[in-house]
Order: sequence, then C-alpha cells, then structure tokens
Amino acid sequence: MISLFKKPKIFFTLIGLGIALTLGIVGLQIHLTSVSAQVIPIIVNKDHLDFGTVFPGEQRSGNFLVSIAQDYTGDPVTYQIIQKRKPLPEGYIGDGEDPDMPGYYRNLCPFLTKTNDEGEGDTENNAVVGGEGDNSDLWVIDFNVPAIMGYVAQNHTYGVVSTESDYGCDISIDLDLAELCDSNEELVINGGFEAPIVVHSAKWYIYDQPQTNWVTNWTTTTPATFGGYSRPSIALLELHRGVAAGWNPAEGSQYAELDADWFGPDNSLNGEPATVIIYQDLATLPGQNYNIKFSFSPRPGTSMAENILEFSWGGDIQPLISAAGGTGTNWTEYTYNFIATSTTTRLQFAERGLSNSLGTFLDKVSVHCLAP
Repeated sequence: MISLFKKPKIFFTLIGLGIALTLGIVGLQIHLTSVSAQVIPIIVNKDHLDFGTVFPGEQRSGNFLVSIAQDYTGDPVTYQIIQKRKPLPEGYIGDGEDPDMPGYYRNLCPFLTKTNDEGEGDTENNAVVGGEGDNSDLWVIDFNVPAIMGYVAQNHTYGVVSTESDYGCDISIDLDLAELCDSNEELVINGGFEAPIVVHSAKWYIYDQPQTNWVTNWTTTTPATFGGYSRPSIALLELHRGVAAGWNPAEGSQYAELDADWFGPDNSLNGEPATVIIYQDLATLPGQNYNIKFSFSPRPGTSMAENILEFSWGGDIQPLISAAGGTGTNWTEYTYNFIATSTTTRLQFAERGLSNSLGTFLDKVSVHCLAP
C-alpha cells in the first residue's frame, strides 16, 4: 500500500518476497500455482528497497535478485513476475479502499514496470533461472510516480490518480508446480539395493554409506561391545543376493536386511546386536504430494519379534510393520501419500525388533512426486 498526497513523500520497503506498497512499502512474494506454500526452489536476495523521498513526475528504480535456492538440485525453474491488485489487510482503517473493487486498495500497479537487463532473453511472462551459468536473475523495478488529479504539472508524463488516498499493488513470482514436479522421476537412489553387487561366496555382505547411497546408523539398542568384540564405529548395511532357495527379492536381484552384521561372513561372530537405521534426504517441493512405496518381508525362519519395521517420512513415524518369517521370503508392498512441508524431506527406515543379526528385509523403495 502507498499513500499518495498532493506533495507525496514515499519510501518503499520489500516485505518478505513480493511487492507490496504501503506508504512507501513494496514487498515481494512467491506464489505457487494451485498450491499454498512457502518459497521453494528460488529465493530473493533483499527484504527491502528504499526509494527515499519522491515527487510526481519522478522515476525511481530498485532491484532484486531471483536465485536458485542452495539446496535445490532439480531442473531449471520457469517463473513469471505478475502484478495484481493488493488486498486490504484485516482491520484496515483508512480511505484507500477502491470503490470499484471492495476489499482492495486503489490501484498503483500501472505505475510499476519490471525489466531484466542480463541479456538472457528473460521476460516477466517467461523467465528461467537455474542450469549452467544461470544461478540468478537481476530484476529492476521502476516506479513512475503519478500525480493527483487537479495537481498535475504541465510537463507531467507519468499519469495521474483520481484522488488523494492509499494505493497499493502486489507483485508475485509465480511458479508452475506442473513443471517442477516430474511424476516420472525416481527420487530414491538405489531403492532396490542393487548396488554394490554382492560377489562374496556367502551370497551376502555388509557395506557402508558411500557404496549403498543410504546413510546408515546403528540403532540406540546396539551396544558398543558383544562377545568380546567392539562394535564397528561405522554402521554397515547388509545386502543379500541369492542366500538360500526361496529367499527371493521383491524385484531385481538383491535386497537389504536391517538387522545387519558387524564384520561380515568371514568372521565367526554370530548373533551380535546389529539393528540399523537407514535414510535418504530427498529434495521436495513444500505443499506438493508424494507417493512412497516399499516392500517388506520378515526374514525366513524368524519370529515376529525379530521383524519390526519402522518407517517415517519427514520425521512422521508411521505404525510399525511386523510379521513372522516362513520358509521363504514373503513380500508385502506398502504405499503412502504425504505432502512435503520443506525443501528437504527425510525418508527413513529402522529395524525395531530384537537385535540379533536376524531381522527385517527391505526392497523396492520408491518415491515419486505426484503432479497437480
């Protein structure tokens, strides 16, 4: 909102991330098509612009930078910069309400222009940021100060407003989630636990995070010592590949066991407590819906108490999954839909059963964004 007087004294401040003019205030905001959410893959570098004292007929300029968010790793982002009428705040007291559009300020939008001078071909209706060499866009906002009707200088060129009052305009950065949300893109790396390939003659082996792409930690029930051995400081994930007849994966050739092992098949230690937590931090769009799938099987020949799977999305722990093992693997697929609330969401699995190196099998983990 901005108040215009016969001798206007105006100063502008960018509020948040959008343009709002209020007696010298211009604020900038991000708008997501069809979704109400916070800023996601892009950020704006300033929270205020100060144009100082201005008078009718003057042109003042300010600028802001639209940049790719540091933690965003997706494709280049297409956006628009849109001017629109500014709504009155709740409890507004003043004479700035537009008689032709109740609930909104009198319109200041015609006196603002937006340009990009970086030579990349960006326009306010079709701008792209991201990709090689294009991490930010510099936008210039020109304010062409209007005069009030009846008080117009002979050489005034920037138009007039009808009355002395409060005026406003909103400018939003508009993102189309349909372009950002690719429902064909798999967000989980190595969700089938096919890497690395198990080559040991025992048909199983243990691996650390760089080899599996899953961050792996021991659970709090895993003690530091057992059977005269000290637990490895780095937690290890156990992968199987044809361990026994009937021990088949849900897909592909391998799967993971979440009650792992300390030293692998070449060591004589057996039954050590080796339950693990594994997770991946996924790049997500706040306010967007995601589909999560995975397959669970109890380890053959073990009790229900040894096969208790905990699954969580963004820290939201779901009801435990458990079953007793039979003569072979018995896979069940689980499906969930969740709405992301931040730009990074943790997908996590943990073995919560008896910790004795025998427990839950996990396979076929998949996460997809669901396009609007």
